[in-house]
Amino acid sequence: MIAELQTAISNVPSRKARLKGLTQVEAVKIKVERAALLFRGAPIAIGLSAVNAAITAAVAWSDIDRTILLSWTAAVLIFASLRAAVWLRFRVGGTSGRNLSRFARFHVFAMAVNGALWGALGPIFAIHGMIDHAFLPFVVAGTAAGAIVSAGASWRAALAFTVPALLPLAVVYALAAGSDGLAIAGVVTLYAMAMAFLAMTTQRMIDRSILLHTKNEKLFSALRKKVDEAHVAEQRYRALVESSQDVTIIFSPDGRITYASPSVEKALGAPSQLMIGMTTKHIVHPDDFPLFRAVGEKSLSKLGEVVSLPHVCMRGADNGAFVALSGRLTNMLYVPGVEGFVFNGGLLAEQDARHIHAAE
Repeated sequence: MIAELQTAISNVPSRKARLKGLTQVEAVKIKVERAALLFRGAPIAIGLSAVNAAITAAVAWSDIDRTILLSWTAAVLIFASLRAAVWLRFRVGGTSGRNLSRFARFHVFAMAVNGALWGALGPIFAIHGMIDHAFLPFVVAGTAAGAIVSAGASWRAALAFTVPALLPLAVVYALAAGSDGLAIAGVVTLYAMAMAFLAMTTQRMIDRSILLHTKNEKLFSALRKKVDEAHVAEQRYRALVESSQDVTIIFSPDGRITYASPSVEKALGAPSQLMIGMTTKHIVHPDDFPLFRAVGEKSLSKLGEVVSLPHVCMRGADNGAFVALSGRLTNMLYVPGVEGFVFNGGLLAEQDARHIHAAE
């Protein structure tokens, strides 16, 4: 067991390695967040100490001198009340980094004093011949484990309680527990070492979690900025397109219209919104459809490929007369938000449209 513990401790990354590459802002962020976790866990530690003190007094009531027992219990409860009062005072002070850092320093001191109070149980039980009572190691070990849970964000705070709480217990067992005393003291010492290892490992896990959260916040902020910029660019482009006199129509890969600019109504004589969902076969003149399809197939060869259409006749959603247009077809199938073929053009001049088929 000792060999396994030594191996585990040797595999824990050093503090220098753990903090390598951190900026000053990130280091401060970790310290403040760690102090905030201590602040939130303090009421648990205070309440756990008070409850365990009451349980200890009830269990040992008939076996330990009541004056000593009540004095010890009163000391633990009074100190718990003082810690609660100080915690409330810091709470009123707010959650600024400076206030939380000051509380963290106080909390380490308070954990040390509380640990010394619990460590006094060992001599008290030994004096009254109860050193072999199973309750003593159980309550002290449980309280030490509770300190890790409530103060795991700071290994100093956890050790500040664990060392003064367990060291007197180990000494008492070594001196007053008979032939098995040294063995039991060794187990207590090993338990203290395990608690120390757990405290350091817990803090390092918390540090990594805080750092990861900080980096995620930065990435999210950068992503949100990019999205906002893209949204502004999209609004600007849409405003330009919708204020343009040119006709802009986006066709999906299967030939259905997914967007038609407001200028379509003036050019083709039908509201643009009514053209959404219509197909190329419906709006393109039958004589021009093979050419339009061939141009579309040609533009498939390359993203951004632009193929000119000298003339193409289209009509609106009301099955009105065909109108001669001239423009270009651009492949934007893989452009997010477009994902289709974009036709952009305008009305063909009257003199240039005279040779177009008789339907126009």
